[in-house]
Amino acid sequence: MNKQSIRFFSFLVVSFFISCSDNETNASELSQEKYLEGVHFELLKNPSAVRDTSKIEVVEVFWFGCNHCYALESYLTQWKRDLSSDVDFWKSHATWNEILKIHARMFYTARALGIDKQLVPAAFNTIQTEGRRLTGNSELEYYFKGFGVEREKYKSVSSSFGVSNALNQADKRMQQWNITGVPTLIVNGKYKVAASRNVGTDGLLDVVDFLVEKERMYLTK
Repeated sequence: MNKQSIRFFSFLVVSFFISCSDNETNASELSQEKYLEGVHFELLKNPSAVRDTSKIEVVEVFWFGCNHCYALESYLTQWKRDLSSDVDFWKSHATWNEILKIHARMFYTARALGIDKQLVPAAFNTIQTEGRRLTGNSELEYYFKGFGVEREKYKSVSSSFGVSNALNQADKRMQQWNITGVPTLIVNGKYKVAASRNVGTDGLLDVVDFLVEKERMYLTK
């Protein structure tokens, strides 16, 4: 979802799935470059450091109001279930405008409170299925109360230095990675994978797996 469509805060779900390749990639397929730079993924001009150099990092840049991100969640659930221990996956919320920053603060507040695993699927469902915006202060206070977080606790954590710093760091990542649409996945601080005519939402993780395998060869060395 690009910036222009985000301004309209559209909740329409469109049909965008294309056929997905088999996830299993052997050495011969890698040598033939199953996926190509500039076609299926981009090589970042400004690579970023990873938080754990002993693992291969995969970061999903997302937004709760993006229907493509919502669709990707079902694929991610299965993908994470089978994830190898040498892959470090985490989420980073997009921050283009004030609405996204409100949702980003909601995400990082939930993470600080240790309820992000419960809040992420719930927030996607609330915004995408129920059509609620989750942008008002009172609305968010009431929403967090549904997770057992009292109003004063929510207000304290959401306005804390830690949450504000997490949001600033997410914004810096957006700029460094030159994120222009979501969902976008960054592999090991080197590669950017986004949905396109060549890669459908249901094929994103297949490209990620391909790049993880490439990085794994360097990791084992």
